[in-house]
Amino acid sequence: MRIAIGGGIGSGKSKVSAILRSLGAKVVVADEVNAELLSDPEYVSLIENTFPTVVHNKVINKKELADIIYRDEAKRRLLMDLAHPKIYDRMLSKYPGEALVFYEIPLLSEGARSFDRIWFVVADVESRVRRIVLRDSVTEERARRVIELQQGEERMREIASDLIDNSGDLDALCEKVKDLYCSILSQIS
Repeated sequence: MRIAIGGGIGSGKSKVSAILRSLGAKVVVADEVNAELLSDPEYVSLIENTFPTVVHNKVINKKELADIIYRDEAKRRLLMDLAHPKIYDRMLSKYPGEALVFYEIPLLSEGARSFDRIWFVVADVESRVRRIVLRDSVTEERARRVIELQQGEERMREIASDLIDNSGDLDALCEKVKDLYCSILSQIS
């Protein structure tokens, strides 16, 4: 069974993944796969051909790339069109033959069909802004802008099998995730 864990930036997807890992689940994280790709010479060349100013000595400067895509919607879409299929394909190639694998993916688009279930992590905007500011050392304005740029949250709410509200404390989140995980385990046993 393949289960996607989606949610906007700052919603708590990574916390959900960490909880699942602590319970022994197999979890593939898009950001970790992206980090792998950042050291893949073929991928670096692709980015360099498309965004030549952000690659220095065959290394992608992630901050420079982020600055470009947060200022220019067309360039953001171009990067998504280049990067997302590569990340997605590599994610799905991990843990072949496993009965249950979780895939942490910020916001699914057409790839939603590849999953048996979709868990969508939600949180109120103020909690998300606070988390982004603390985690990324950015201004509140930048955090709000990043949240605004993410599209598809309403669609994700509609197609999600399960909504996980992470507006509360960590203990409440742990209980919700543990309950959902145990329910899935009982279904596949």
